Parts: sequence; C-alpha cells; structure tokens
Amino acid sequence: MRNSVADKIKKIAKIDETLFVIAGDAGLGVWDDFKNSKQFINPGVNEQLDIGFGAGMSLMGHKVIYYNIAPFVIMRPYEFVRNDICYQELPMILIGTGSGITYAPAGVTHYVVEDITLASTMPNLDIFSPADPVEAVECFNYAYKSKRPSYIRIAKNGEDVIHTEKIDITKPIFINKNDSKNILILHGSIVDEVSKILGIVDINIVSVPMLTSDFNWEEFLSGYDKVFTLEEHFINGGFGTMLRDKIDKKIHKFGLKNEYIHKIGDRDYLREYYEIDGKSVGNKVKDIING
Repeated sequence: MRNSVADKIKKIAKIDETLFVIAGDAGLGVWDDFKNSKQFINPGVNEQLDIGFGAGMSLMGHKVIYYNIAPFVIMRPYEFVRNDICYQELPMILIGTGSGITYAPAGVTHYVVEDITLASTMPNLDIFSPADPVEAVECFNYAYKSKRPSYIRIAKNGEDVIHTEKIDITKPIFINKNDSKNILILHGSIVDEVSKILGIVDINIVSVPMLTSDFNWEEFLSGYDKVFTLEEHFINGGFGTMLRDKIDKKIHKFGLKNEYIHKIGDRDYLREYYEIDGKSVGNKVKDIING
C-alpha cells in the first residue's frame, strides 16, 4: 500500500508545485528517487516540529503531506495535530504507515492500536483505513482534493490487490456478497483473514476505507440480522465503537483486547493470540449466528 501511495504522490508532485512531502526521517527507501526534490523535506526525528512546520506551509497555500510511522503521526504530536491542523481546518494529509500490529515484533512503541480512538476525538479530521493498494490510492485521491485535514493509516507488507473495478471509498465495499442476513464489516490489512473466515461461515463481508464518511449506516444495515466488525485495533474505541454510536442495532465486535501487548511474535502470532485471525473469527461468528 505504501509504495502505491508514494508513487501516486510523486506523480502528482510533477504537475503540482504546491505539493510538499515532509518525512519524519522515515520511509527513506520509499522516497529514494524523490528525496533530492525541492518538494521533499526531512526535518529529522522531530514530530511536533514536523506538524507545526507543515501547518505553516499549509497556511501559505501549499498542499502538505506528512509521512511517518503511524505512532509518530497521531500519538506523539497529538496536541500539534489538534491545535495546528484540525482546529484551523487545514487541508493537510497525514499518512501513517504500519497500521495496527504491522510492525510486530518491534514492540509497543511501533504498534498503533489506539490511533482511531485518538483521531476520532478531533473534529474536522477525516480518517481512512484502506484494505488494499487500490483503496489506499483512492483514499489519497479523496484527501488530496479535500479541503479538510485527513489521516490515512496504511500497512506496509506488500498487500494484495483485492479490487479490480472502480470503487467509492465513502461507502462500504463488498468483498463477499451473498444472500446471507449477516454481515461482517472490516477495515485495513485485517482483510488478509477473509478467505479463512469464508472457509468457515457464509457471510457478507465489506471493507470500509473511510471511517468518517456521512454514509447512512442505519439504512444500509436494516436488512441484516447480525452485524459484526473486525479490526486490528483496540476493540474499544475503534470503528466498531464509532459504528455502534450510529445505529440502533447490536454489534458484535472483534478486535484487540484493550491492554498493552507484552507478547513477542510476528503479526500472525499476535492475531492468533488475540483471536482476530480468520479461523478464530470465523468460528466465533458461526457460533453466534447458530445461537
């Protein structure tokens, strides 16, 4: 996903001289062919400065993209994002790589499992969590045209393309559609687990790339008996929580337990440990549906 987004940014930069990328000493391999450009700025490991600097450039009419590992995009400079960008409604684009536990086993400093909670506390901030490179590019296209601040959280593990047709990232996108009266809603790279889920239970599955759209969820979900959400994020405070506040229907949420992760292992190990892997989710969904 990150390479697809970076390629799109470089392409736009050739025709938009107002576009600037600020990289907090991260993703240098991704930007090797762009780092000598006048439109690329690396202030180093100084996240608060990066945000303040970007906000100043945005006030001067530039389209600014701040790129860094996700914990250093929303969490460390939270106050600066809040005051400098969101309060002033600046159309700056924040791109955080390594969403969820992508960086496992690097440890808690590099996990970003509470970023949706934090981002959702800031009015005016659009939140995106694409599931594949196609969604990621479309999320960036939306953010680039928007006059609002945006936060795009992406993984970095060479995710497979799952969409072959044109998509609208402001609406849920069906990954699996059938006659079932049950639906599973997910976002981000956890889409990797879909095939395992479908091997256990027959269910509609949709991806939600834009978590803050004005989509009418009450109407969309009215025809479903049971609604499930799955995310590589804390179970409390993530998209499942956001959706629960929008509809008058019980939601069965699957996500990471709200606790500090002390277990050591790669992403697949941690998904299995917290039972958000496809096999675990599929079995739980099947048990709930069968009552």
